[in-house]
Amino acid sequence: MSEPTRSLADELRRFDDERLTELLLARPDLSAPVPRGIGPLAARAAGAASVQRALGALTRPELSVLEALAVLEDPTCPADVAAAVGATPAEIAGVLDRLRTLALVWGQSELRAVRTVREVLRTPAGLAPEADDDPSPAEAARRLRKAPPELEPLFERLAWGPAKVDAAEGSAAARVLGEAGVLVRRGDLRLIPRPVHLALRGGRVCPAITIARPLPEGEAIRERIPGTRDAQSVEAAFEAVRLVGTVRTWDDDPPAVLRRGGIPQRDLRRLAQQADAPLDTYATVIQTAWCAGLLGHDGKSWQPTADWDAFRTRGLEQRWAELALTWARCRHLAVTSAPADPQHGQARAALSSASARDGLRTRRLSILRALRPATGIRATEASLAASLGWAFPLVAPTLLAEEVHAVLVEGTALGVVLDGALTALGTALVDALEEDVESADAHLADVLRALAPPPVDELLLDADLTATIPGRPSERLLALLPWTDVVSRGGAMTLRFTSATIRRAMGAGLDGDDLLALLRDASRTPVPQTLEYLLRDEARRHGQIRIGRAAAYLTADEDVLTLFQGTPHAEALHLQRLAPTVAITASDPGFVLQMVRRSGLSAIAVGPDGLTARDERDHSLHGGPVEPELETVEGPELRLPAAEAVSRIRQADAGDGEDLSVTDRLLEAIAHGQELRLGIVDGRGGIIARDAVPLSLEGGRLRARDARGAEEFTVLVHRVTLG
Repeated sequence: MSEPTRSLADELRRFDDERLTELLLARPDLSAPVPRGIGPLAARAAGAASVQRALGALTRPELSVLEALAVLEDPTCPADVAAAVGATPAEIAGVLDRLRTLALVWGQSELRAVRTVREVLRTPAGLAPEADDDPSPAEAARRLRKAPPELEPLFERLAWGPAKVDAAEGSAAARVLGEAGVLVRRGDLRLIPRPVHLALRGGRVCPAITIARPLPEGEAIRERIPGTRDAQSVEAAFEAVRLVGTVRTWDDDPPAVLRRGGIPQRDLRRLAQQADAPLDTYATVIQTAWCAGLLGHDGKSWQPTADWDAFRTRGLEQRWAELALTWARCRHLAVTSAPADPQHGQARAALSSASARDGLRTRRLSILRALRPATGIRATEASLAASLGWAFPLVAPTLLAEEVHAVLVEGTALGVVLDGALTALGTALVDALEEDVESADAHLADVLRALAPPPVDELLLDADLTATIPGRPSERLLALLPWTDVVSRGGAMTLRFTSATIRRAMGAGLDGDDLLALLRDASRTPVPQTLEYLLRDEARRHGQIRIGRAAAYLTADEDVLTLFQGTPHAEALHLQRLAPTVAITASDPGFVLQMVRRSGLSAIAVGPDGLTARDERDHSLHGGPVEPELETVEGPELRLPAAEAVSRIRQADAGDGEDLSVTDRLLEAIAHGQELRLGIVDGRGGIIARDAVPLSLEGGRLRARDARGAEEFTVLVHRVTLG
């Protein structure tokens, strides 16, 4: 016969290495730093902050069972817990096992929730906190029996609602409920006492729980023409890549930067209109590009980054794969799907920290995985919200509904969702999330390449200055987009050359002779004379005024400037001499200052007035969110592999404990409920000895109970010594 479990520490000592590893993976905060034994691990697992974090990862049945344990008396048995949640012991066996693995419950036939659970769940399942004047269960049942029969309908409405009752002062309902002892006043609130509320619920803590996650519901998908959905998703994927490419036009009129960061809504609407895209689609793609580090700002305007230049060199399929993976793993909502910013009373700005939401990444992946087995139906937003609510019961339903809507809208913009169901690209995305980044990129690119029709590398030119590409344009023909306006899309793409589009392309540095060579090589028909004349005329007028970018200037004697320009350090600056004693460069002043000094010459920085100023060194343009992409629901990432952490905990637990620090010894005492003799340093440097039972250790503060009485006290850990 096995020995009874006396504490959470005893329970954890019976865990094998695999189960301890599972605990640390589910609650990574427990291993940072690695506890010096099982006792400190148990005490840390029972800490209020750690328990609160662990609750955020529980599903609806797990939370309901834990709430029942927080309401029932310790210890209790599995049968009583099952009855309290409207289930059978067999149905909740797996849930209890999961809660034991998470170190939130311990014991087998005699179950106990970790003590801190009762403190964190002060109002479990909507019940009122316990109070000294609560009636006994028998008294609560007697009050309900004596209540007037006409209150029965009201009791049914109150049973599964919150304990707080919003009844007007002096109303008939409040008066009758108060006389019946069903409603009591505590401060400014009117509450149903917990025993009375349990009696209203028939002794149950919550309604019958659903062990299995609800599946998405909706109408079956029927395709009149097989392959239509795949074609639409492929078109959306390539459209997303095209929209990212429109940022190259931002140099002409770059969007501004809000004071709190982000892009103004008016600029976002203007850019979406210029790109000929719906606002939701454009906002999603641009926000995803920002999260991928392709966009950044210098405090004044938004610009593409160096990462965007590298991004443009990749194939279309690789570009889409990077966007899709970034969207799935980021924690930002597109602006048109985000709620109003409660702090400032206005819409959340895209490309800013205001569009981030803690835990969004986990919930977005949960929605996508819920859609994975339901590819044959058009899932409704309500059914998806219900499925998400089962997985994240502590998140407000309004937030879950917003996030479901955002996933459907943003997923449609990227080609992974269509009409409430995953597309073939979306299914591939969900499968790729289990792979490393490089493998996932290659996998998604291969899927898109297989689904997409072969690219077309020829076009038809007409005398009305239009060009028709009969299919998906190849990479070579995509070079025509900067020179034209898109007239129509679909099975074929029609482009139109105009004076304005040609001037725009030449202003971006493109060469008209290269365009003519491309048209002659790719066109089935000769280049119309009108188009060739238009290009030649615009080329003659092009460049009447030259405008360049200069970030710094250098002034010096002609000999000194010539000497510096001949050094290797000047090669990176690409200096241009405007006069014998003046040169300019596109490099920032700080970099120029470093290069001049490395060449052995003396240099000073001057301000706008020409007088000596401090070194002015601009920061390089960085893209993506300012804050790191951390997942806060599941806690910080492990600092070392979980298996290694388990090995160290085992080794420390096998020792004699002589090298334990004061903190570890306190945690050990908390885990076992041991009494210790504490030495507390007072304000004058003296030490006050006190026998006490440590209760909790949070935020550098020790909470303990005096061993000779029921008095509790709190003291800073650094003021505690152990005898």
